[in-house]
Amino acid sequence: MAADMVHEALGHGTVSWLTHDTILSISTVALQNAFPSRAVSAAGTAANFVIGAFALLSVRHFRRFTAWAYLLLLFGAYNLMNCGYLVVSAALNSGDWANVIAGMAPAWLWRSGLALMGVVLYILTIRWVRSLFAGLIERGEIAQGDLRRLVVPAYLAGGIVMTLASVLNPISPWLIPLSGAGASFGLNWGLLLLPGMLPGEGGRREEVATTIAFSWPWIAAALAVAGIFVGILGPGLRFAK
Repeated sequence: MAADMVHEALGHGTVSWLTHDTILSISTVALQNAFPSRAVSAAGTAANFVIGAFALLSVRHFRRFTAWAYLLLLFGAYNLMNCGYLVVSAALNSGDWANVIAGMAPAWLWRSGLALMGVVLYILTIRWVRSLFAGLIERGEIAQGDLRRLVVPAYLAGGIVMTLASVLNPISPWLIPLSGAGASFGLNWGLLLLPGMLPGEGGRREEVATTIAFSWPWIAAALAVAGIFVGILGPGLRFAK
């Protein structure tokens, strides 16, 4: 997930992480480049949208609810829910998308349009993810009573990992609540709405044909990816000239 709120940190009196010989830096909380660019500012959220849409489209190719299907569903949802960043950027008039529309007049119209687009995309994302879970329930792949068990731990785990990574950011402690906890727990709150969006019990537990068994290889892979994310992208990477 891209949560590039570096402008908030700079607004609180911190300095850029870039040095004289660095043209690009990237961490879990920010992407900075040596020269201002609307394209670079928009790139993070745009990449989230493309990758997230591809992941959710891929879920439809799975007729059974496997661990891979579950991974793609959550991965797609997390990426697409980052469109809520447009609303935050418009409301605070800071961050990547404030840079994208900087100088465009009238400012209030551009900010309003940006916020509206973020809201619409977020609602469409929730509806899309809901439809995928509804399809799984209708086919008896999962029980509706298990939906909360599937989304709540994922929501908490994603938020914790993102927040831990933001603690190591080299730019500013202000980015821990903004681009760490805020961008993860805040932007992904839509996951918590899903259990209440599917009325009725769907299928009874005994009718469910598929369960995902506990798997140590999957746990090990998740811990390895989380370790790389926190340990390498947390402190960030710099690219020199």
